Amino acid sequence: MSLIATGLIFGFVAILNSNLIPPGRLRRMFEESGTVMPEGYTEAYGIPISVLILIAVTLVLTVMATRTRLGRYIFATGGNPDAAELSGINTKRLTVKIFALMGGLCGLSAAVASARLSNHSLDIGTLDELRVIAAAVIGGTALAGGIGTVYGAILGAVIMQSLQSGMAMVGVDAPFQNIVVGTVLVLAVWIDIQYRKRT
Repeated sequence: MSLIATGLIFGFVAILNSNLIPPGRLRRMFEESGTVMPEGYTEAYGIPISVLILIAVTLVLTVMATRTRLGRYIFATGGNPDAAELSGINTKRLTVKIFALMGGLCGLSAAVASARLSNHSLDIGTLDELRVIAAAVIGGTALAGGIGTVYGAILGAVIMQSLQSGMAMVGVDAPFQNIVVGTVLVLAVWIDIQYRKRT
């Protein structure tokens, strides 16, 4: 049933992305912004390709994490590597598989970032590890391992990006933004520890 629903969603998005904005509406949009519409310019309604890639990756990784043996092995190894190895899981091979998966996802994110930014330096994304860890912890992933969801991490990333974009719009300096992100991370870890103690 979920495959049918997923197919319907992708079909709806494909139809939505194939509908072109009428030329008259486009012309008015350009006039409102004070520019002239280029000859032959077209634009479609719909969702950006990067969002569609995010949805597809989220669905695939959620199914992998919840419905496959590999996902159960990953959670078991993250919770207690020694117990996982004693139960028969080849943790060294599993670690290689996880690093290969993360390398593929990093390559995909680099391709999306390069496509979105027409002009960028080679060190794009450097020192974003703090924001990624904060997003995962805010989304419910335990730093001790064994607990977490893909959609929770994405929700945490949305919260972190909203925080960063808001600070940039207000005009907060970049070093102070890192201080705020670090404070949010420490606060999220403290709340997580207190929650684990009570439960």
